[in-house]
Amino acid sequence: MKVLLSLACAGLAVAAPASAADLLGTSPPLTMPASQAPTMFELGTNWYVRGDIGVSFDRAPSVSFSSIALPPFGVLGAPLTIGNGANWTTTDFTGGAGFGYRWNDWLRFDATWDYRTGPGGTRQTTVVCPYAPLAPLPTGFLYDTTNTCNGSASVHQYDNAFLANAYVDLGTYYGFTPYVGGGLGLNMNTLSGSVNFNETANGQPYAADLTAFGPSPPVWVNSQGQTLAPQPNIPFAPQFWNRSIRSTTWSMAWALAAGLGFKLTPSATLDIGYRYLNSGTVNTLINPQTGATIRQSNASHQIRVGVLYYLQ
Repeated sequence: MKVLLSLACAGLAVAAPASAADLLGTSPPLTMPASQAPTMFELGTNWYVRGDIGVSFDRAPSVSFSSIALPPFGVLGAPLTIGNGANWTTTDFTGGAGFGYRWNDWLRFDATWDYRTGPGGTRQTTVVCPYAPLAPLPTGFLYDTTNTCNGSASVHQYDNAFLANAYVDLGTYYGFTPYVGGGLGLNMNTLSGSVNFNETANGQPYAADLTAFGPSPPVWVNSQGQTLAPQPNIPFAPQFWNRSIRSTTWSMAWALAAGLGFKLTPSATLDIGYRYLNSGTVNTLINPQTGATIRQSNASHQIRVGVLYYLQ
């Protein structure tokens, strides 16, 4: 009996640690969680750059003079004609570049710079330009309509337009995506050239001292001594009508556009479109003595071809 009791106690002693371990639970093996790959974000896939070229159909500028250019109505020799030069162009080049962002499948925005050559060329006119010395009459000074000058205006101009644009894409059909859009910004018009008057009789540049002298009153009269009404806008002072032109004018600009996009590659889209660009009217006074003014209506109809390249 003592032997059996001893064996039972030994068995309990051996089993006790195991029971305690079972009671508290077996600790799991220490392991590190598997590393998770970082989330990848596609940055810049909706950003694009663009380049465009095209033709621009513009209205030719007008060159106007005050009444200095023509004799008063009814005076012998009136009216004198104003002619247009054959090289007064109205079809011009346009091109530009920009960058933009596609907000979603329907809406995108871009900022663009566009260069456009403006209409230019030459225009001619014949005007009365009294030569010195003045011919005094008791009632004034003779306005001799046989003293004429050949005038010419030569104009060159170009425009730089800076626009912020928005477009609505109207879905894709057979690979083509029609769109409409508009823009708002600033336009810089640069005008250069010259206005020249040469005496018809000898071809010399017109420059005359028309300062009134003697007892005759400073008014213009016809050959019969009758005062002209209205008076020609030629003051009794030294005259020099030739001028060089260099003028830069800033104005607001706005645009409307419509066209088609065609995806050439996953990154490149061909853009063929029409744009109406309007930057107002520019009036440039060339010579206060003659009132010579160049008036340019900066409304342009453009056909453009470009490529949009999406950055990856």
